[in-house]
Amino acid sequence: MRRLCVILVVTGLATVGVAAQQKAAGGDEAAIAKVRAAYNSAIQAQDAAAVAKLYAEDGTEMPPNAPAAKGRAAIEKYHKDLAQQIMIHGSSIAPTDTRVSGSLACDIGTYKQQVMSMKTGAIADDHGKYVVILRKEGGNWLIANAIYNSDLPLPAPPAKK
Repeated sequence: MRRLCVILVVTGLATVGVAAQQKAAGGDEAAIAKVRAAYNSAIQAQDAAAVAKLYAEDGTEMPPNAPAAKGRAAIEKYHKDLAQQIMIHGSSIAPTDTRVSGSLACDIGTYKQQVMSMKTGAIADDHGKYVVILRKEGGNWLIANAIYNSDLPLPAPPAKK
């Protein structure tokens, strides 16, 4: 009987431990969702400084058709330069898989946006996918690495004159 009680207590403690881990992961996933929403808002506002603040000091953004930007200053510069070329309208980010393991997390998903050329005013619809690795520092989730790319093919080169 005593052995049965010990087994039940150990099983009960293990169950409580697993439930606590799941609850913590749920809190982390909510915090990661806030980072995702802040990124989307900053992109739509063309706020390069706000985008850069979401990254770890040594974070890296790997945009399509451009070199990687490493560090907050480089990420901010990339977004300032990008804002001179295009404006993002109506963007949305949809996570498909978010996993947390200790102080690291991986957020995978898709995005949709309209991109307006600052030069011509032409608007194009775009959609694609992303992978973001986040790192928890000082209780806050920060982007450590982000890569994203369009599902659409590159436009054809202009015709030779």
